[in-house]
Amino acid sequence: MRDKIKLNSFAVELRRDWDLNPYSPIDLFSIILSKLPDLTILFYPMSDSTSGMCIKNINGVDLEDFKEDESPNQDSNSNDMVICINSNMSKGRQRFTLAHELYHLLFEEDKRNLIICETSNDDDSEIEANIFASYLIMTYEGLERYAKTNDLSNWTLEEIIRAEQYFQISHHAMLFRLREHEFISAEECKKLRSVQIGYSARINGFSDSLYTPSSADKKYFSLGKYIRLVEKAFNDNKISSGKRDELLLDAFRSDLTYKFF
Repeated sequence: MRDKIKLNSFAVELRRDWDLNPYSPIDLFSIILSKLPDLTILFYPMSDSTSGMCIKNINGVDLEDFKEDESPNQDSNSNDMVICINSNMSKGRQRFTLAHELYHLLFEEDKRNLIICETSNDDDSEIEANIFASYLIMTYEGLERYAKTNDLSNWTLEEIIRAEQYFQISHHAMLFRLREHEFISAEECKKLRSVQIGYSARINGFSDSLYTPSSADKKYFSLGKYIRLVEKAFNDNKISSGKRDELLLDAFRSDLTYKFF
C-alpha cells in the first residue's frame, strides 16, 4: 500500500502539472473537466452504501444496449472515461468522491476497468483513493499554511467551518485531517462529528450548501465529453435533431433539449 507521503506527493504533483497553487482551494469540477477532455461526469442517486464509480475506458465495457450507429462516440480508440457520483450525498462529499475516483483513473495500480466504490470497502485501493482525495482537495502543506497564516492554535467549531468553506471540503474529511495533523484531540473529533453541521454553518453566517445533497433539478445530471459528442454529431449531420434530443435526455440534460435558460 502507498503511504501518505507518496499520496500527498501525487496530489501536489498533479496540481503542479495542472498549473494550480498547491496551497489554495480549487474548483475541482471545473478544473477536472478542463484538464480531462475525455471525461464524462454523471450525477445519479445511489444507495447510501455507494459513493460513486468510475470506468477507465468506456470502450472496454460491454454494453448490451450499445449500438454504434446511434452513438455519438465516433472513435473506438479514444480513452473515454466516466465518473458517476451519488447525488444523494452532500456537495462536500461529492467533491471528495470526484477526487477519489480521479485517483482510480490516473494513479490506480488496479487494472480493473470498472470500479464501484462502496463506503464500507476498506481494501488498500479504497484507502489510498480516500487519502489522495483528501490531499488533492486540501494538501498537507495547504492545511499547515492555512493554520499558520490564520494563527490557529485553538480550532473552534466556527474556525473549522470557516476552513471547510475555504477549502470546500466535507466536515468529516476536515475533522479527519485536523486529527491527523494533531490540531484536535480524538475526544474533540468525536464531539465535533456529532454536531448539526448545516445548522452550525448557517448560524455562523455561512451557506449550508456544502453540507446538503444536490437540488432536485440536479439529482440526475451530466457534464463533460458526452454532451460535446452529441452536439458535434448533430452539427456534422450524423444524427437527426430527434436523435440529438433523445441522446441528451438519456444524459439527463432536458435543459439542452427544451432550451431552458
